[in-house]
Amino acid sequence: MKKMGYIFIFLTILIVIGGTSYKVIKTNHHNLIMVSEKRIIEAAKRCLNDDVCKENKITLATLYANNYLEEEINPLTKEIYNKESYILKEENNYQFIVVD
Repeated sequence: MKKMGYIFIFLTILIVIGGTSYKVIKTNHHNLIMVSEKRIIEAAKRCLNDDVCKENKITLATLYANNYLEEEINPLTKEIYNKESYILKEENNYQFIVVD
């Protein structure tokens, strides 16, 4: 009976640690993506404010060509974003769209 108690306590601790670790890792991945997207969107805003970019759809290739951004790497996959990925401006909302 004592053995079952120890197993129960061990499994409970394992479940709590596993759940907490999963949540921490998931939050970290979300924050990494948000920082990368924010940097890209800020570059697009500067390009629009400087009247270099005229469209509401700004590709990474345009930002690279006009020196608003250096090549961005996806922080999770460690691969360079496709140059055809773009920032879409709708009114005052900006959204980064990844093209594979």
